[in-house]
Amino acid sequence: MFFQGAYVHKEIWLGARLSLAGAAVVILLVIFFSAGIQLRMNNATYDRRLLSQTLKLSAPGVQIGILEGAAFGLEGSWFGAPAIWHPPPIAGTDITSFDVSGVSQDDLISSLDGADICKKYGPCAADPGNPSGIAWGLQWESPTAGSFNCDSPATTTLAYREHILLPRWKPPPMGRVEVSVVEDWNALLKTIYIHEAGHVAISVRDIAALNSQSHRLPSCDAVYSFWENPKTWAKLNADQMAYHARLRADCRPEMGCIPAGWLGW
Repeated sequence: MFFQGAYVHKEIWLGARLSLAGAAVVILLVIFFSAGIQLRMNNATYDRRLLSQTLKLSAPGVQIGILEGAAFGLEGSWFGAPAIWHPPPIAGTDITSFDVSGVSQDDLISSLDGADICKKYGPCAADPGNPSGIAWGLQWESPTAGSFNCDSPATTTLAYREHILLPRWKPPPMGRVEVSVVEDWNALLKTIYIHEAGHVAISVRDIAALNSQSHRLPSCDAVYSFWENPKTWAKLNADQMAYHARLRADCRPEMGCIPAGWLGW
């Protein structure tokens, strides 16, 4: 599955799917029984009184079975490690988040798809390579000021701020989520981040080139016309689309692209 971003004034992360399905949780902290076996689980608690009553009603052999079953239920559950990955800052870029929820990968996919960020934060640029229009991340740029004055073309530079929108997930605590789901989520989020950071780099480069071009114009009137002309942004748009095409041709997570079936996403 291929992740894309919409560019120009909205970069989109398209093509992948995620979801969260429900999960149940077994919680216990310290359990003692007559054979002298002690089990410890960090960040979990258990009602010892209830456990004691349960054990009294059980034969000694059954007691061990109950405890072994409880411990098996906790195996693979997440209690804070590994930590949820957080994207590092990018110079000149604001990174914001939209929330997704769930306890399983299927739940997360449904939540990501249902977030409809192109509608809420877009519009996203149309991409023939992603006919579904589903986005899991966005990138766009905006001017730092609502207007500008030109004293001379050579000294007039327009400043733009980059923006990235990424999904944010807070796993339910106390072992309700499997460690594998957290690990797969971290891998997914890193790939989305890499993808959108690639769009940021293209935007920064192309806007710098536009400013350089603007500095060589003959008059301030020409500068105003240059920045107001939609065609000024044609190369940036084309470069962002070309970025998607390159990723499709060589789709690797470390490059910001999710191959079909990668980690179940």
